[in-house]
Amino acid sequence: MVVTLEQLATEVENLKERVAELACAKDELEIWKLQSLYSHLYYIGRRSQIPDLFAQKTPGVSLEIEDSGVYEGIDSITRFWNTVFSDKKIGAGHLAIHMTVNPLIEIDRGRTKARGLWHSHGYCSLLEGGALKQFLCLGKYDMEYVKEDGQWKILKFAYRQAFMCPYEKGWVDEPVAASIAGSPDNIPDKPTTYYMPYSRYRKNVMEPPPPEPYDD
Repeated sequence: MVVTLEQLATEVENLKERVAELACAKDELEIWKLQSLYSHLYYIGRRSQIPDLFAQKTPGVSLEIEDSGVYEGIDSITRFWNTVFSDKKIGAGHLAIHMTVNPLIEIDRGRTKARGLWHSHGYCSLLEGGALKQFLCLGKYDMEYVKEDGQWKILKFAYRQAFMCPYEKGWVDEPVAASIAGSPDNIPDKPTTYYMPYSRYRKNVMEPPPPEPYDD
């Protein structure tokens, strides 16, 4: 079979496209594993290891959870996970899991930046006023990622709360039963940028929307 130069050039271009698609799929899987690793570390109480998942050198790294305010820079983020959500605060009967599902991931053409949005269902049992209380949680992880030294890392981490309600009451009667902002250990660098949990008294938009593709 004789192959012309034109046919060969077409085959090469097709192969390049397939390689690019495979590389993008590999990036998506690595980002998914990164987000899942966060969820597992949080669940098993190894929160002091979570700062290692964030970019260590790239400017603009930040963290915002519910009404916590914004923590900027890896030092502030490390302080948050060792004070506000410290491993040392985990005691008898404690349970806290926030699953990460239904990912929507957009990666730039250069494969160095990405945006992600994840639904998160959660279940908690926390010591409050000397008694254990049960909670149901729902929210979204609004994320940005960056490739640092060949590995994907978290650049911007934001958890947007829909509700955290007592198990016995539900989200209609008491959609928000706890506040990070009220913790004496919570000392953010900037105020909260967005906090609009569920309310029975208004239409609920539940931001943010799915991430937009990159322009490049």
